[in-house]
Amino acid sequence: MQGLILAAGRGSRLGASTNSTPKCLLEIGRRPLIEHQLEALAEAGVGPVALIVGYCADEVREVVGIRAEYIDNPRWHATNSLYSFSLARPWVNDSLVVLNCDLLFHPDILSRLLQNGPDCLAYDSSSGQGREHMKVKIYKDRVLDMGKEIPADEASGENVGIVYFSKETADEVFRRSEELLAGDGEKQWMGAAVREVMRGRDIRAVDIAGLPWAEIDFPYDLDRARKEVLPTIQRDRGRLRRAGRWLRWGAALLLAALFAALSVRAFSPVEQYAWETIALEGLTKATITGSKRRQVWYVIEGGQPARLQVVGPGRVRLESRALLHEERSGPLPYVLEVRLDGKVLDWFKADAAPSGTWKLPGRTLCKRERAVFELADGSHELEIRLVAPEAVEGCLIRLRQRETLAEEE
Repeated sequence: MQGLILAAGRGSRLGASTNSTPKCLLEIGRRPLIEHQLEALAEAGVGPVALIVGYCADEVREVVGIRAEYIDNPRWHATNSLYSFSLARPWVNDSLVVLNCDLLFHPDILSRLLQNGPDCLAYDSSSGQGREHMKVKIYKDRVLDMGKEIPADEASGENVGIVYFSKETADEVFRRSEELLAGDGEKQWMGAAVREVMRGRDIRAVDIAGLPWAEIDFPYDLDRARKEVLPTIQRDRGRLRRAGRWLRWGAALLLAALFAALSVRAFSPVEQYAWETIALEGLTKATITGSKRRQVWYVIEGGQPARLQVVGPGRVRLESRALLHEERSGPLPYVLEVRLDGKVLDWFKADAAPSGTWKLPGRTLCKRERAVFELADGSHELEIRLVAPEAVEGCLIRLRQRETLAEEE
């Protein structure tokens, strides 16, 4: 069973969020969106997985690495998902799960879809009233029609954006895609080909109402994914982990009771947090590597402050890694001046000592330093400036804002 993620587009409706970051790399709960999708596919046994890439393709490859194969859409700026999907035809040789890269979804949605068998799509009967919703009409679990233009009072719900095809149906969707593309259909969605196939082949639907998911098209969707959908997913997963933990403890207690008395460990409530990285527009990005991991930071140099808008209330963490002209044996002090709404908030002093773990080609990268400060309610202008000796040629920074994820019960 193969997996295909359509990730070539820019996502321009998200505004500044995707000016230099593809939609699939937007961070949700400390991780790029694409990593949530790849994890869900892997857990469900879907693989190998291919990504259709276009906008910022090299950046996507850096983050995903060998966890997926890649199919390039060099015409991403002039085409839509129908064209991207058609490029995968030579790669597909098995049943196929197709999803859009802008989905954050509960893993149980994919599980329900696969359990229902191929030639099936997931829909949410509790949604589908919005003008931008891809609505579906369902009769006895069969999809009769799909499209944004379906009147809300005739819709059975909203298409989630995940579909599972048999090899035969996938071939038919590819054939219909090529017919539509030959007729000036490069700007059409992949759903146009699926809609054509429905007229001669049954496509069933499974209702996933009640399970959290978000299609991230607008800034509001991204905010909802971070603050509502992900915490709900994590709470559900936390309950499963706790249930498994208590089952393991129960088994251990039962076994130990056969031999001797035993003690019971008590657990305290623990609140979990995520530090969401804030995109710093206008700054050069730098990808550092270490222990088979990658991180994206932003470069600032002395005399060139970084300016951005941040929204409170909440706690903000400023992380920095100095860049040295050459290897030094001893630490070198440097300072980050932070201004909030035009006033000096603080001078954060740190020492530049070479990192033995993380690397940046052509530069001597230093250890990470951190400073935390609180934001009052409302929108603020933040300015960060590097003050350093001559040996420090620049600095990598990340600004991260804390969000509550879930609570252990």
